[in-house]
Amino acid sequence: MEQAAVTEEPARVAIAAIDVDGTLFSERAAQHVFLGILRASGLLGRAAFARLVAIYVGHRVGLIAPVSARVRGLAVLDGLPLARAEALADLVVADLLEVVRPEARAEIAALRADGACVLLVSASLGLIVSRLAAGLGVDGYLASELLVHGELCRGAFAGPVVEGPQKWLVLSRYADERFGDGAWRLAAAYGDSTDDIVLLGHAERAVVVNARGRLARTAQLRGWRRVDWL
Repeated sequence: MEQAAVTEEPARVAIAAIDVDGTLFSERAAQHVFLGILRASGLLGRAAFARLVAIYVGHRVGLIAPVSARVRGLAVLDGLPLARAEALADLVVADLLEVVRPEARAEIAALRADGACVLLVSASLGLIVSRLAAGLGVDGYLASELLVHGELCRGAFAGPVVEGPQKWLVLSRYADERFGDGAWRLAAAYGDSTDDIVLLGHAERAVVVNARGRLARTAQLRGWRRVDWL
């Protein structure tokens, strides 16, 4: 009797999602870079600096929601010509690439060597994240996009802020459109904060970076890998 041929299902694309702030580099290093360049550009006078500090403190103590804090922080860019914003983004990313953690670079290299599609997934502005993705040689990025009217930046987002549960929703939509529904899997995800928990929870391999507090407890409960990067 002739045996029927066995048709193998095509392998699904392996995706690795990596958070940016706090994961690729410390939040303190990122803040130092951003504030330094904004000050040097003349966009951050005393009053604007005081407002940003108040927003940051309010966010840290839970008085201002994360998305609201990001929206308020965009005020510093309102009315700025897009060309100038892009030039500032070039300066910011040049400095940020200098403080990317060596462990993060090594992990990205290993993921790409394994054939994974590596994506940066961040609530930060696409102006920044797109340039980081190019500088690190990853396959793409998903980020919050700045609203632009004509050639001027506005103090608002053009779409959803890619934070918390939105990270998984945006990644799923992107992967379905690029690879096809059911043709991909989230092989790995990396994050450093509670905002990353939903995304981490959908990954086959979840890696938490310098975990503290609730994230550390969640990682222990779910058996996620914990790493301490300098």
